[in-house]
Amino acid sequence: MNDVMSPMTWIILAITVILAVILFFPKLRNMFNTSETANNNKIVAPLKVQAYERLLLYLERMRFSVLVKRVFMPGMTSSDLQFALIQNVQDEFEHNLAQRLYVNEGTWFGINKAKDETLQIINSEFGENPDADSATMAQKLASMTNPLIDRAILVIKKEFNTL
Repeated sequence: MNDVMSPMTWIILAITVILAVILFFPKLRNMFNTSETANNNKIVAPLKVQAYERLLLYLERMRFSVLVKRVFMPGMTSSDLQFALIQNVQDEFEHNLAQRLYVNEGTWFGINKAKDETLQIINSEFGENPDADSATMAQKLASMTNPLIDRAILVIKKEFNTL
């Protein structure tokens, strides 16, 4: 027999190489993708945990009892108190905007809705009691609740538990 390979041998060899490449490279590619995903998870997971913590803290600080205690100062006018409460809720929200990157849209929607409801309640209470002094308004607001805050906290906890 001749030492030179026949055309049929070349065809069989080429088909074998092509099949080996087709079968081997997807596994190799998946191996690299799995490794890359694991590295991304090592980086992103702690950032997500921090985002959940910060957003939970934001919601807790928006509770009227906590918010009023932090903002109210004796001698404030009623309009000063209203402005300070609104400003505080908005400032803290803006401070935590980047956390949106790490939570689901539904979770973010719940946080935003709780913030909007808090601002609406503040404005509504001051609008309904235009002649009340700041101490009376502080006391009234401090005794109120916002159920959307509780809902948003539950959504954050639920999402956190899926990590």
